[in-house]
Amino acid sequence: MSSSVPCNIPFVLKLVARNIFSKSDITSFDFQKISEGKPVPLPAFKILDVGCGYGKWAFLIRDTFEVMLGQNFTRKDWKISITGVEPFKKCITNIQKKLYDVIISDDIFKVLPQLEDYDLIILGDIIEHFEKAKAYDLLGELFKHTGNIIISTPLGFMPQGAWADNILEIHRSGWELEDFSRFTVVEYKILKDELFSDVLMQMPDLPGSMKNGIRILVLWLKTMKNDPAV
Repeated sequence: MSSSVPCNIPFVLKLVARNIFSKSDITSFDFQKISEGKPVPLPAFKILDVGCGYGKWAFLIRDTFEVMLGQNFTRKDWKISITGVEPFKKCITNIQKKLYDVIISDDIFKVLPQLEDYDLIILGDIIEHFEKAKAYDLLGELFKHTGNIIISTPLGFMPQGAWADNILEIHRSGWELEDFSRFTVVEYKILKDELFSDVLMQMPDLPGSMKNGIRILVLWLKTMKNDPAV
């Protein structure tokens, strides 16, 4: 499920923008008209949001790109197609159904065979819920459907139990930058979340790794390198 920790939002949206506009000839844009309030032309673009949760990334993408840039206020005008995968059915309400073109309410491993090809796949705080071997398998399978994956995950292991009684929310692995050496890393950033830092510091049994704030690793990956053992 996509994390509610907000510190990753600006950088993830920056990477999404770079992916979307890689399909456009930016030199053809009339920036005089854009500066006068005319819409930015958006290309057709397909995104898969794995573990979409309550729909954070779909809302932000609709707001930032479709509405703010493209001035596409209604579904019939949207240029960006977003498919969400979310097995925790409590997260799927009419709100999410309005944001996503398609929502697949099932485990990502079960739906892999039915996936289409996508310009971009987002895994917003997902891979830490898998053992590392299974997470690598997932990334390998997803790269059969895209050439670009954006990942957000806590830096190192951050303990978490069955949030909302959902055992899929248990954290089973911790990730460092070197864990992604088998992939081509286009860009990455380590971010520090301070939204809850004052509250966390008052917890006497807080793990040492969290005492200086939760750190988040965000990466844009492009395909696996030739040797998966690298």
